[in-house]
Amino acid sequence: MEALSEKTLVMILCGGKGERLYPLTRDRAKPSVPFLGSYRIIDFSLSNSLNSGLHKIALLTQYKSLSLERHILYGWNIFHADSGGYIVSLPAQGRVADHWYEGTADAVFQNIYSIQQENPAAILVLSGDHVYQADYRNIIRFFEEKKAEAVILAKTVPRTEACRFGVMGIGRDHRIIDFLEKPANPPSLPWDKKTSLISMGVYLFRTPILIKALIKDAKTPQSSHDFGKDVIPRLIPRARVYAYLYDGYWEDIGTIDAYWKANMAFLSAASPCSLDDSAWPIRTYKTRYGPSHIQHADIKSSIIGSGCRIRGGTIRNSIIAPGVEIAPNARIDGAIIFEGARIGRGARLRRVIVDKFSRIPDHSEIGFDERKDRANFMISEGGIRVVPKSWRDE
Repeated sequence: MEALSEKTLVMILCGGKGERLYPLTRDRAKPSVPFLGSYRIIDFSLSNSLNSGLHKIALLTQYKSLSLERHILYGWNIFHADSGGYIVSLPAQGRVADHWYEGTADAVFQNIYSIQQENPAAILVLSGDHVYQADYRNIIRFFEEKKAEAVILAKTVPRTEACRFGVMGIGRDHRIIDFLEKPANPPSLPWDKKTSLISMGVYLFRTPILIKALIKDAKTPQSSHDFGKDVIPRLIPRARVYAYLYDGYWEDIGTIDAYWKANMAFLSAASPCSLDDSAWPIRTYKTRYGPSHIQHADIKSSIIGSGCRIRGGTIRNSIIAPGVEIAPNARIDGAIIFEGARIGRGARLRRVIVDKFSRIPDHSEIGFDERKDRANFMISEGGIRVVPKSWRDE
């Protein structure tokens, strides 16, 4: 198992446009969207990899990658030249095609040259926009025990929610016998009609089987070049593909509502993941702010980053990133305030996301009047208001 870990290449998909997270993705790639104030979403997949002893990591980047590149440079530049480990970014290279990545499978296919140069025994494909903690060594061990050619990390969810994911059917030995990408009528588990088994978008492949499947997919004109839609369904009948069942917390940060919900989950007493476990640290770039200064504020069930100046007011169920200033008498509830934002005197915010460096004027109200808010901000299906980066009321 250790030998295979050392010969495994991690490839993290970071190239999606993140249109459903707009305007948070207006100026940044989805994996570099801030999370819990001090983290970026990508930190979870990267930390899982390092904590699992996987030190060869490639980020398949594409749209608006500057913010992500800077985060990796400043926060993840941890390997020296002779360590054998690395974290590198691989934008579309133009070696096998003259276009950008056209799907998750195409992103890996366009980097076949890099795979051949590294010559790994196995390839672990991850998504850069998921929040969870998983020890990939357990998946590798399962992979070896089953003599699998591919393993998919899987999770049970209510059948009513399964239509947003790839849904699979498995045999008693967990071998996958069927796979449907985002079906309108998801199949349930045989032993629980209210539950379905979904793909978490984590794939472990033996390298030869993956390369063969990617080349075949690239030559298929009608393919959308996606793992869930094309590669996996075609692989299942002719290869040993298994599901590894994961029972921990996992959130796909695909929409504004999912993003807000995932942040809020960490404010409860029963936090879904431990962020202060020294045995499983979640690494990030630590900003160089000093301690926060808080005066006469009433704060409950909230996370306050470093370098904040809070001069009174009420804060409930909110996440305040580093370097935020909150003026007296502000009232904030269910909000996520990004780095460097300024909240004016007497302002009222409810169920709002405020992007970096925005200025909320004195006595303004956001989250109370939908008609007024819709004229200025994006409002999600769940009613979350999003103030875009560097917004000013002009």
